[in-house]
Amino acid sequence: MIRQVLLTTLGLITFLCFSCKEKSANPEIQGPVSFSYQYGKCGEHGLQKPTVSDSVFIYTFIDKLIIDFSVRGNCCPDSNRFTVTSTAGTDTIVVAVVDTAQHLCRCICTYMIHAEFGNLPNNHYVVRCTAGVPQGESDLIHLVDVYREL
Repeated sequence: MIRQVLLTTLGLITFLCFSCKEKSANPEIQGPVSFSYQYGKCGEHGLQKPTVSDSVFIYTFIDKLIIDFSVRGNCCPDSNRFTVTSTAGTDTIVVAVVDTAQHLCRCICTYMIHAEFGNLPNNHYVVRCTAGVPQGESDLIHLVDVYREL
């Protein structure tokens, strides 16, 4: 009787060990997700601190996800100043904006980033937009649930 209980317990433990697989909390999407971006010129500038009303996030999600969002950065120069990268997981998209020329003058501008994602298989994503500097920490600037229009 004891031997049968031990064998059953050992069999159950073996089954559980081999049936468990390590899964990522947000694995990357299988297949190609297309991504492109551009940013606009300085929309406004000044020495004032940013406010909540300065923050903009607009999206449309039909065939592809199109995002327009604001990011603040130094006004000088007004071109070649950001690098933008993205990662798309099964339920999360992260867009990271890095200011490559952050201390060239004492003027803060609001720029608009336009990003497009194609070939997204799901109808809902959490979009995280971050802004940072090279080899520095990034700040979360937008965290938005986006839904495909059906």
